[in-house]
Amino acid sequence: MNLPSTSRCHSMDPFGQPKPEDNQSVVSRMQKKYWKTRQVFIKATGKKEDEHVVASDAELDAKLEVFHSIQETCSELLKIVEKYQLRLNVISDEEDELGLFLKCQAERDTTQAGRMMDATGRALCSSAKQRLALYTPLSRLKQEVATFSQRAVSDTLMTINRMEHARTEYRGALLWMKDVSQELDPDTLKQMEKFRKV
Repeated sequence: MNLPSTSRCHSMDPFGQPKPEDNQSVVSRMQKKYWKTRQVFIKATGKKEDEHVVASDAELDAKLEVFHSIQETCSELLKIVEKYQLRLNVISDEEDELGLFLKCQAERDTTQAGRMMDATGRALCSSAKQRLALYTPLSRLKQEVATFSQRAVSDTLMTINRMEHARTEYRGALLWMKDVSQELDPDTLKQMEKFRKV
């Protein structure tokens, strides 16, 4: 019994038509790759792109700027919270040591100065404890920002990378279309067919 070849099945779309990729010749694929590479080169070298294409992406580029700002802010906020926690610990330790020292000295001094040292020492020890109380909410903030950065920002960045890849291909195709359209003669069927394929 003869079974239909799998390669033929795979080359058809759901409507029984040949898939577009099967119609692409090696030359077409090479041309597509050339124009995509050319677009990558234009972007990498910072050459001026078509103003209409750039203008059509203005809203998207503005949103990308907002995203990159959020990404940078998250990174900076994590560093700032970490530094703040370290310095908070150092100040708290210093305050507590100074408070204990003043209280110890106050025990030996029964004058007005001794009473002032005792009061100052108690205030410093209390302040040191209050500073340490900030450590827990700061740790929670740090954890939440880190989670947001690792999940939301990273996921969005992956989507943006895929979008940028598609945009490069799209702009490369536009360059190719522009190049072909410059030589286009509507009366020549062959050139019209070439433009349609592009």
